[in-house]
Amino acid sequence: MKDKYAWVMDALSKAPLLTRARAIKHFLMSKNEYINKKTHADMDSVIKCALCPNMCKFDCPVLAAEKNDAVSPSGKMRLAYFIEEGYISSEDAFEDMYKCTGCSACVQWCPFDFSVGDLLKGVREDIAEMGKAPPAAIKIKEKLEERHVMYEGERKDYGKHEHGSVLYFMGCEVSSNRREIAESMIKIFEDMGESYALLKEEWCCGSPLLNLGFTEEFKKFAEHNVKAIEESGCETMVCSCPTCTYIFRDVYPQHGFNIKAKVMHSSEYLMEMAEKGRIKFGEIGKHAVYHDPCVLVRKLGIEEEPRKLMALAGMKLKEAEFHGKDTKCCGRGGGLGSTNPEIAEKIAIARAEELKQHGDVIITACPTCKTSFEDKGAEVHDISEIIAMGMGSEDE
Repeated sequence: MKDKYAWVMDALSKAPLLTRARAIKHFLMSKNEYINKKTHADMDSVIKCALCPNMCKFDCPVLAAEKNDAVSPSGKMRLAYFIEEGYISSEDAFEDMYKCTGCSACVQWCPFDFSVGDLLKGVREDIAEMGKAPPAAIKIKEKLEERHVMYEGERKDYGKHEHGSVLYFMGCEVSSNRREIAESMIKIFEDMGESYALLKEEWCCGSPLLNLGFTEEFKKFAEHNVKAIEESGCETMVCSCPTCTYIFRDVYPQHGFNIKAKVMHSSEYLMEMAEKGRIKFGEIGKHAVYHDPCVLVRKLGIEEEPRKLMALAGMKLKEAEFHGKDTKCCGRGGGLGSTNPEIAEKIAIARAEELKQHGDVIITACPTCKTSFEDKGAEVHDISEIIAMGMGSEDE
C-alpha cells in the first residue's frame, strides 16, 4: 500500500527550511484560533481537514458517484466550518453534511487518521440542535422512536430463547430484511448444542441516531439495550452486523454504557468455534469473491477470520482488486441508503461491477452489504449462510 504520508513529505521537502518549520508547528501543534463559539464538532480537526490538499478525495465513494467537490472530504469540512460559524445556512449545505457513507476510506490517506464520517457526527449534532436536520434524517429518528428498528418488516418468531450463555443480536437489517442470515446463525447454534438467547424485542443499536446527530436519543437506546443484554444472562454477545458490533463494543463505553459480556462479530465467533472443533462441515466447493465490509475491516480490524472460515468450508476465494483495508464501500454505510438512496445506488453498482469481474458469487460478512449487492446480477451470501450450508452437507 502506498505510504499515505509520502505526499506530505514530498511537499515539505521542496519548501525552504523556515517554511517547513512553520508549517509543521502551525499545522500540527497550533491552537485553534478560528472558532468563535462552542460546538459539538471537533473544529480543530474540521479545519485541518478543510485545509488539507485532499489526497483522500480519490478514494471517496460519494465524490466518485456525485462528481461534485462540495461533497469531497475536504469540501464537506469547508462547508462544515462555514455552517458552524454561521456564514452559510442554505438547505443544500446542510444536506451535504449527510452525504457520507462513513466508510473511513479517507483514513487510509490521511496523515492525521481523520475519518470524515466521524468528524461529521458532531457537525450533524449541531445542525440538529439548530432545527436544520434534513427531512430524511428526521424521518429516521421518528421511525426509530416509534418502532425501535430501522425497517418496516416484521420480525419472525424464532421461539422462546430469553436466556443463554450466548446472545445473538440480529440487528435491524437481519431482523427485517435478511432473515436467512438469522436462520443460518440459529441453525449453527442448534447444531453445536449452544445455549443461545434472543431478545424478546430487539431494539436498534442506536447507530443511525448517533450518526445523524441525535445523541440524546441514541443514549436512550443504549440504556435500554444494556439492560436487556444483562437480563439475558449472556457471557458472549454475537452480532451479524459489523456496525452493531462496533457500536456495542467500542462506542457504548465512550458514552458511559458498558456491556459486561464479550462482544463479537459473527465471523470472530464462528472462527473461534471452528478452532475449538465445534463446527464440522463438508466441502462446498464454490468459487467466490470476498467483499470486505468497511466497518469490519477498518473499525474492527477483522480481515483474516472470514477468509479462513471460507477456506475451511471449501470455498475457493478470489480477491477483488480493492480488498482488505483498501476495500470499496457497498454504498449503504452511514445510513446513506436511507438519507440519499440515489447516491448509495451508484456506489453499490460500481462496487458490484468490480466484484463481478472476479466471479458471479459474492461472499461478505455484513447484512447491509448483502442487501446492496443482491439485485446487481450476482449470487450473494453472508459467511453464516456458507457455514450453515457446509454443516448441512456434512450431515447428508
